[in-house]
Amino acid sequence: MRHIRPSLRSVFFAAMTIPCLTGLGQDSAPSSHMVFDDHFPGDIIINEVRVPKTGAAMYTYYEALGWRGRGAGYAGIQVHPRAHLYLFSIWDHKDHSAPIRAVYRGGGTETVGFGGEGTGLKSWNFELGWDTDVWYTLVARNWPVGQHTYYGFWIRNGDTRQWTHLVTMDVATPLARFAGGTDAFIEDWSNTGKHARTSHLRAGWKRKLDGTWHPFGQTRYSVNAWDLEPGKRSYRYRRNFDGGIERDAGGNYYFMTAGGVQTKPTTTNPARFKIARETTTPQYPELAWTCASAELTPDNRLHVMWQVDPTTTPPFAYRLRLLGSPRGNHALADLAITEPHARSAHLKLPDWGRRRRIYHVELTAVDLFDRPTRTVVIKIRLPAN
Repeated sequence: MRHIRPSLRSVFFAAMTIPCLTGLGQDSAPSSHMVFDDHFPGDIIINEVRVPKTGAAMYTYYEALGWRGRGAGYAGIQVHPRAHLYLFSIWDHKDHSAPIRAVYRGGGTETVGFGGEGTGLKSWNFELGWDTDVWYTLVARNWPVGQHTYYGFWIRNGDTRQWTHLVTMDVATPLARFAGGTDAFIEDWSNTGKHARTSHLRAGWKRKLDGTWHPFGQTRYSVNAWDLEPGKRSYRYRRNFDGGIERDAGGNYYFMTAGGVQTKPTTTNPARFKIARETTTPQYPELAWTCASAELTPDNRLHVMWQVDPTTTPPFAYRLRLLGSPRGNHALADLAITEPHARSAHLKLPDWGRRRRIYHVELTAVDLFDRPTRTVVIKIRLPAN
């Protein structure tokens, strides 16, 4: 599977991976897109994706999040010969002062550079897995770190309701935001257009730089018209596509189907669809702590450890304050951490610290969507000298 730089295709290809297979036939399912109405920069994007059992086909990439900009990239799920996997990739850009690197890899996540018509860093996870007929929430967030921009990727399993932080990448350019409109697509990368592949999409959001949320209320559906011409990759399946709005017990959602000998369009190419949204912010359970503790290390520091409930929204940043009393206002040590995967930190005791036997550590956090958590106070009793 080759990676095509966005500048070489249409504006809607900011996150595409399109194989050049004209020499292998004209049997690929039509590449299909939904481009949402968030035409502004942002720092968080969300989309929920589901693949119905009848729409799972080998060699298919179901992208749910694609963006442009100086850190252009894409995220989604795939049906791959090895497994059902998650994919998150970012393109190299002329403004980057160093190669993209992974600063965090979750369990089972691998990272590897990609080439072709463009280069970048790809992450994929074959171990976590996903199932058909289940909704998965995909979240990407970027934030400044000095003169670099970090990009994190999280997923939420709609069946278990558990969140997983898959990867964080370091992009060596400042303030590289998500440029809209956010794209979702279906790609058949191996000439298997006889098989129908379908994705469902709902509950998409983008956070503006002023902190307000924009729901993906409207989308532009299209199929790559240039691939439908004689001799091109999807010619034999040029009429086998469809898209629009459907409804289940959870409400309305967008759908796209590409390929399948029985698939026929019920709409035009392109077409626009709109789903009314009532909520003004994403609605996910707020972060909850499950445990927190601290211990003294041989070098006179406090090792503070904590865990969070994986069915609540994951953490993004923390603050730890060392206090002489549980209601003290003066912090003997104060540490702020913007490291979403952190589950521990160290606080240095004052030089006279062993003379005091009891301390308190105040632990607070904000979750992935910057909602504050309740404060946890940890009491530490130091051993006698």
